[in-house]
Amino acid sequence: MRARHSPFPPYWWATALSDAGVESRPRVGTYGKYEYADLPPVPFPMSGDLAWLEAQPVHDEWTINGNADDRLPELLAACDRAGLELPPAFTRFMESPPLQERVRSCTGCYIDLDAAPVKAPSGGHLVRFLADQQGCLFWYLHLTEGGADHAVVCSPDFHGTEADEAPAGPDEISFAAETFETFICRFWLENEIWYAAAEGAHSEVGLEYVQRYRNGGNAR
Repeated sequence: MRARHSPFPPYWWATALSDAGVESRPRVGTYGKYEYADLPPVPFPMSGDLAWLEAQPVHDEWTINGNADDRLPELLAACDRAGLELPPAFTRFMESPPLQERVRSCTGCYIDLDAAPVKAPSGGHLVRFLADQQGCLFWYLHLTEGGADHAVVCSPDFHGTEADEAPAGPDEISFAAETFETFICRFWLENEIWYAAAEGAHSEVGLEYVQRYRNGGNAR
């Protein structure tokens, strides 16, 4: 789903990148709400097979792997009953701990997969899949009616089957990525850039991303 087709405004909730030299990403707390239009394109072809992620190293600390093993069968069954289809890249990622162990989070985010989709405030369905460890933010698949298209959205509000009551409305939901694969690629890369800035060892792909960000290199 393109940002212009989403019912939610496009913003990128993420950590600062000012330490890596991106002045348009200043530190404003644990997470800032940054302009989606300023984001550079992700540096790999998004073919749906996650081959770019398979080529990355596995980490033993601060990875996002969480409860996907327990919840994915329930979620798939619930989606089947609702006539919804999950994106293949999403299913592949959630059923593969080795892929999850390639993605780090400098803020301690972890996979928090819901057991079923819930109705979205502006139509379609939401499937929560990622949570900040302190509950600051949650990330969701936004599936259109019938599941023909999807995007990733982000919100400080908790939506899901375990919610005590439904949040009031869509105002706090932001469009974050056209596809799950695009989201997880950018999330992975920006976290690797954060770690590289702290450790002083940037990768070639990280340096290129930072440079494009500095130059306003939006290729959409």
